[in-house]
Amino acid sequence: MTSNGTVAEVQPSEIHVDGAAYEVEDIRSTGDLILDVSFENSYACNRSIPTDDLRKIKITKSPIPSPRIFYRVRLDTLKKSSRYFEHLLGPSFAEGASLAKGYADVAKIGLNPTEITADMLPRIKIVDEDMATRTIGREKIFGDILRIIHGAEHTTKPINLNTLTVLVVLADRYNALPSVALYFRKSFINYKYPVALDKKSEEMLRQKILIFYHTEQSLRFTAATKELILRGSSRWNGAEERENDFQTAWWDLPDGLESELAHRRACVVRTIASVQSQYLALYSSKDRQCNLGYDSSGACDSFQLGEMIKFLVKKDLLSLIPFQAASPEDEDYIWPDAYAGDIEALIGLLRQCPSYQINQYHNHCGLRSKILPVLDYIKSCIEVSVGVKYGRSKGVWLPDAWSLKLNKSPASTKPKWITNSSETEPEASDKSRHFDFARIASKGTLGSQDMRLEQAAKTMFTAQTWSWVKEERQSDTALKGNFSTPLIKTGRWT
Repeated sequence: MTSNGTVAEVQPSEIHVDGAAYEVEDIRSTGDLILDVSFENSYACNRSIPTDDLRKIKITKSPIPSPRIFYRVRLDTLKKSSRYFEHLLGPSFAEGASLAKGYADVAKIGLNPTEITADMLPRIKIVDEDMATRTIGREKIFGDILRIIHGAEHTTKPINLNTLTVLVVLADRYNALPSVALYFRKSFINYKYPVALDKKSEEMLRQKILIFYHTEQSLRFTAATKELILRGSSRWNGAEERENDFQTAWWDLPDGLESELAHRRACVVRTIASVQSQYLALYSSKDRQCNLGYDSSGACDSFQLGEMIKFLVKKDLLSLIPFQAASPEDEDYIWPDAYAGDIEALIGLLRQCPSYQINQYHNHCGLRSKILPVLDYIKSCIEVSVGVKYGRSKGVWLPDAWSLKLNKSPASTKPKWITNSSETEPEASDKSRHFDFARIASKGTLGSQDMRLEQAAKTMFTAQTWSWVKEERQSDTALKGNFSTPLIKTGRWT
């Protein structure tokens, strides 16, 4: 209050360093510590720079701005809310020792650190390199993290998906996730996450997965991971990485999630591929598939095999490769690529298989009547089992992982199936890795919402061998199929 009764305007405090004056951002006006943070930016973050600003930078050949911000904070609050600062400012590091000396100097002259000006407080220098977010302006979001752990509200506006993603990435980097996650669930619970259908949709989906994981929104996390598994990722397709591709934190999901999601997708596609592989092998074998007993039954099998191949080739689900001495590394030969499309679309393609009949007497002899129940069951398993789930803690999903490195249960990358004959019965040690659809169908669980369906789905998708023949056969012999469905190829994530 001034002498004339008006309210005096509070002047922002300043710090003079290296001949320059810097304004201090008071996270807490009674703070006893100054964080001197330099935010180093590079051209790698050019996508986050407004177009006009980026054009000016290129024309003038100016460096990307890298701001230096001074934050006034409370030491005890910082250490209590962040393990990063707890260790950095503790006695084990030079920063902690320097801080203790600074407080000792202030005490010698009889001053209270919470009451003195900013330029008299101890300072700790931090360099925030542009490694995980590739985002200009993250100093504002870093300030919000400090406000949150000091019990204040965020100030960054407007809030968008990238802002929220950078918030949790920085909170994870500085080990302040518990406080930020709690604030996140309270303040952004009603935020409407965008749904994109363009080329940026995968990046947005990955950002949502990272947010839901770090803020422990389990239901949203399960739904988002399921969506990425079904849609696939350009990261898993062996695409060549350009300079700025796949560099941010959301392109390499933490705690083994990246390889787990890629592995789950490979398991699902491999399982679906085994369905058509088995029936192609069956219809090309010596065993009679048409059980009507007509003289035309042999011709019916040949007719069904031909129509099946025509259908699958037309839908790009089968590649006929001639015998030759070509190597998979031969650059002159075009080998079929792994299926990289949407899994639900793949199931939809297989469901389009027509009901072929060689004549009016041959009903239900073809592929359609055999695979529709299988596809229905696979789809119901996808609904309940594909997305990664966890309970009260995000680390709970690890014991239920599908992938080799996490649960030590390897899964073959090659589609396999076995018949019901004793000659091809799996050994006792492999029986747990064999899936028999006939048993599932006979129990009446097909399409049900039985709680056991989730575990049954995992068993099916992580199996090494499959048998999709629903009806019992009188005579099955071991088949060495001449057809394969090259939907899966070994890659970095399988």
